[in-house]
Amino acid sequence: MARLKVVAHKKSGQLVKGYADLSVPVDRHGNPESSAIALPKSIHLEPSDHGRPQNIALDTLKALFFVKSFEGDPSYAETKFFNPEPKIEGLWVHLTFADSEVTEGIVHNGLEILNDAGFLMKPPDPQSNNNAVYVLKSSLSNFRVVGVKARY
Repeated sequence: MARLKVVAHKKSGQLVKGYADLSVPVDRHGNPESSAIALPKSIHLEPSDHGRPQNIALDTLKALFFVKSFEGDPSYAETKFFNPEPKIEGLWVHLTFADSEVTEGIVHNGLEILNDAGFLMKPPDPQSNNNAVYVLKSSLSNFRVVGVKARY
């Protein structure tokens, strides 16, 4: 079980920051490394600011952001699109959320993007505060594969 820094973006627009103990494989930096992660129906968050712990139902979320820090850099303009094509292997996808936010990312080319409630996406900007994003499919209004990056 890994203790991860997360920011839960609710469909209502509310942000909840905290630590989640999740059974997901992580790399040496503590970032989720497998796209085939299954999140529980409710995520228990220990607050980052000494508040009360919360249980957040997965179906109330737009996305769960795995972050480097809770503060981030408000002056940093995150790149949300690849230019040029991505260097990492996977499906290059273009997403539109129901709240009209648009972004791109890389997802694993596997059944979880079809079968699971959501999927793990690697964002295009390695300098952003987001290491990975678990996107809830119920929060999307559009999903489009832009390209495939594979080893041959």
